[in-house]
Amino acid sequence: MNKKELIRAISYELDPPISQDKITLILDKAVEITKRTLATGEPVKWAEFGSFVLKDVPPRRYYSAKLKKYTVSKGTKRITFVPTRIK
Repeated sequence: MNKKELIRAISYELDPPISQDKITLILDKAVEITKRTLATGEPVKWAEFGSFVLKDVPPRRYYSAKLKKYTVSKGTKRITFVPTRIK
């Protein structure tokens, strides 16, 4: 399911239906707020869905064939999704 299909499905599920433009705006704002919250380092938890967590990826040592020597990558942060366990 892509974003357009999700918006259409939400619109049809609601009674009375809400315009797809309004649902798009709400969905975009939810994603924007999620990104901002993750940027501060705080996890985002959605009940009965899962959590988005920012994880540190430590620097690692690898061999560069081009440079013919070992190099160390810089550490980064990665967004990870942890689904809620369904009983």
